[in-house]
Amino acid sequence: MSLLWRIFVGNAVVLVVATLVLVISPATVSFPVAATEATVLAVGLAVMLAVNYLLLRRAVGPLQRLAGTMRAIDPLTPGRRSQLPEASGEVAELAGAFDEMLERLERERRDSARNALAAQEDERRRIARELHDEVGQSLTAVVLQLDRAQAGAEGDVADRMREAREAARATLEEVRAIARNLRPEALDDLGLAAALRQLCAEAERAGPIVARRIEGDLELSPEAEVVVYRVAQEALTNALRHSGAERIELTLERGSTGGAELRVADDGRGLDGAAEGAGVRGMRERALLAGGLLELGVAPGGGVLVTLAVP
Repeated sequence: MSLLWRIFVGNAVVLVVATLVLVISPATVSFPVAATEATVLAVGLAVMLAVNYLLLRRAVGPLQRLAGTMRAIDPLTPGRRSQLPEASGEVAELAGAFDEMLERLERERRDSARNALAAQEDERRRIARELHDEVGQSLTAVVLQLDRAQAGAEGDVADRMREAREAARATLEEVRAIARNLRPEALDDLGLAAALRQLCAEAERAGPIVARRIEGDLELSPEAEVVVYRVAQEALTNALRHSGAERIELTLERGSTGGAELRVADDGRGLDGAAEGAGVRGMRERALLAGGLLELGVAPGGGVLVTLAVP
């Protein structure tokens, strides 16, 4: 039955019952109205309004729940639907249209994010290659020239040559580190496990202990491997910059339902305002790209626990 007819029938039943009560009962209304008659009318009207309210609330209740679902929908946590099995007529049709719209939006968002992140990774690869091949080779040539110039120089000139050579070498290492962060060679050449171990080793140079347990026989698509690596990179970066952690644990293992599960936990300050910044949003978007789910929680040591599950 449609919503219109449900409301009409409910109101009609209330009016018919009220009319029958007036016809069958011996109650009469005089003019002017007596106190007892006014009381009876007031009670009857209150009963009619209460019954009408209950019928209307039952009829529009699914609409209110649907509106609540619409307000609570988060694009970064897909999969939620209206779930109105008791709805009928226009309400059921509206809920079905809303679910279809969500499905279409999630699919389009996933496809557009996949294309955008694939283009981003290609651009990272190109820039990393140019930094390594062009800028890196140029800086290497500068270092070699400074070595030869220092060999033939004396006194203050030799000292200045030495300082310039060390500065050039430091710049060369920074360029190589930037290139590795943009697109790690280990990810392309040796796979995800080796790239994560390298990432942990680099994070450990910043001070904290980085314990890792990484399974190397996981079968993931190249797309999922990039997502796992980038989420691990961002989680480690956040732990180093914001948490003040002394120990970080990174675990990559097979998930309970297949796929892989990544966990990065620290013993730092825990969740704060920075935890919901652009970095976390980027991790959630990457998780969506691989059809996975990213969650933030409290680590056993009181810090932040980042969990990524990918199929």
